[in-house]
Amino acid sequence: MNVLTYGEIMDGGVSVFHCVAREDEGNFSLTFSGVVRIDNPYRYLSALLQDLREILPKREVQRSVLDFTELEFCNSNGFYVIMDIVELVYLLLPGPVLVRRLQEDDWQQETLPILLNLDEETIAARTTFEDVREF
Repeated sequence: MNVLTYGEIMDGGVSVFHCVAREDEGNFSLTFSGVVRIDNPYRYLSALLQDLREILPKREVQRSVLDFTELEFCNSNGFYVIMDIVELVYLLLPGPVLVRRLQEDDWQQETLPILLNLDEETIAARTTFEDVREF
């Protein structure tokens, strides 16, 4: 799998959050892992957003996967940057989008549909969920 771009949030000299974009044979994958607890995640992730704006229109993708199963926590400031990242995927890539989320995580079950803007018909029509059990 080919890594296209990578975003990271450092807090106190330690990496606490990663967002990695990959492509493999027409499939685009974006994984979110760690925690977003800081007040201004854009400061750390603005380069990732810019990379996605430049990279995604050039990709020939049939399917996208947004994987939140390793996202442990996200504060309300983090919601906005995640919404912007997800919006770029829906705006710049065609095809269906599979959203992987934790089955037993109330936040992911209740908040992700809001962050993905599933009230919009075109987004809802492209989106399916895979509920993953934590082991």
